[in-house]
Amino acid sequence: MFIKNSCIRFIICCLLFAYCSCNKDEFLNKQPTDKITNEVFWTSKNDAELAIAGCYSTLRTPAFAIDASSFSSLQMEGLSDNAYCNSTLDSYTDISRGVLTPTSGGIQSRVWTDAYKGIAACNWFLGNLYRVPDLTEADQARMKGEVYFLRSFFYNELTMLYGDVPFVTEQLGFGPDVFKIQKTPRAAIAKQILADLDTAAAGLPNTAYSTGHPVRASALALKARICLYNELWQEAADAAKTVITEGKSSLANSYQGIFWGEQDNNPEILFSIKASSPTIVHNLDLLYGSRFSMVPLHQLVDSYEMLDGSKPVAPVVPSFYDPNNRMRNDFYRNRDPRLKLTIFTPGDPWAYNPTIGFNNEAKFKAESPSVNNLGMRKYINLTVNDGSGGPSGSSQALVKLRYADVLLMYAEAMVELGGGTTSDPAALKAINDIRARPGIGMPPKTAPLTREMVRNERRVELAFEGLRYYDIKRWKIGKEVLNGVKDPGNVTRVFEDRFYYWPVPQSEVDMMGPDFQNPDYR
Repeated sequence: MFIKNSCIRFIICCLLFAYCSCNKDEFLNKQPTDKITNEVFWTSKNDAELAIAGCYSTLRTPAFAIDASSFSSLQMEGLSDNAYCNSTLDSYTDISRGVLTPTSGGIQSRVWTDAYKGIAACNWFLGNLYRVPDLTEADQARMKGEVYFLRSFFYNELTMLYGDVPFVTEQLGFGPDVFKIQKTPRAAIAKQILADLDTAAAGLPNTAYSTGHPVRASALALKARICLYNELWQEAADAAKTVITEGKSSLANSYQGIFWGEQDNNPEILFSIKASSPTIVHNLDLLYGSRFSMVPLHQLVDSYEMLDGSKPVAPVVPSFYDPNNRMRNDFYRNRDPRLKLTIFTPGDPWAYNPTIGFNNEAKFKAESPSVNNLGMRKYINLTVNDGSGGPSGSSQALVKLRYADVLLMYAEAMVELGGGTTSDPAALKAINDIRARPGIGMPPKTAPLTREMVRNERRVELAFEGLRYYDIKRWKIGKEVLNGVKDPGNVTRVFEDRFYYWPVPQSEVDMMGPDFQNPDYR
């Protein structure tokens, strides 16, 4: 009987994962609610852990991380003024150039589909956990906390991209009532997922993050982000300050180590989507370190200060700084060290051509596939010379929340509470601690801290972490920073007010009716 039941559980788990990854156009990806299946499955703590694994599985998709063959969520940077998408796949290039319709497909529909797959798995778990016998209160609180965290993460992504969306917190059946579901206002969704994150923070272990599963600080950091994204400044400051004062996380000594080489038990990482060689791998090194599926824009380079803290366009410019000769390696000298740790510049050591390095000036045309004389260095394993990796592939974890972002969120919330400036010592310390990181050593900012200072610090510290596009949207600066930007090839970017929210995928509208579409796309 034990063997038989174990086999049944294995089959059910396989069906769950297959169900979560299918591509059928079924509204909100309803989980199966077969009574016999549930009664057979939910009989042990191990079953519950397997069901949680199903909730996590949706994260390992290109919408939120990266898989073995597709682009990653980092590609969102190519929709911002940080980078250019050097490929037409997944509609990133179309969106950046103003071609965004309900039938665009690619990332425009992928986030919707994958997020609701994850939400359905979370709802299935929460609706059946009560069936598991003999769970301790601590186990229940921890498990619910993890799933509330994941569901909140998915809903935050949906509301940032689509605005008002259906807010489903229970398992859905297959009857006609499912087609009566309406959208919930974004503000109401934010209110509920913030309450869920409070519950999660109370139930998750109050320890340093190390396992790939969220801890208390992870939930509080996500709460701070959602508050910030919804202009709840005091709540954002309070959540971030709690993470800071409880002291379970800290800045890492190595900036580059956060993204490859020193990720295990890293004190700065608060939540990441992990990979594991050789079984769970991806192709990040190949996509970004060799093929340049996304390349930095010079607007991002220009946002990095000189070593003395001045802007590179200051009246007194060092003699070697020549904005018209970006192929010269000395153009990038004496700059904020994060520039060289984030972006490949001409002459940098490069595993794909160790003899002459990256975009060597003398052999640039023959040796480099980059269309912009630059390459993405953050996350790239500098020792890997073939991103396909033979049998192993790439195994970097994609960092979704880290302590430096918490410090930046606290500083921003305090600036906004002050109407655009603050002299709050804790906010100033938060920024300066980031700038003083070992190996960075940028000069401290002095009071008052301004909105411009914080926004630029976010840009350089968090470049290529998939956040700049969301920052542009929430700050409502899309037209200002994107319109007129010329991509390589002299193609001009276009940003319209309606692009602050994406259209609902047409396949969903076809099932739910025309009113289900966002107003600007009807």
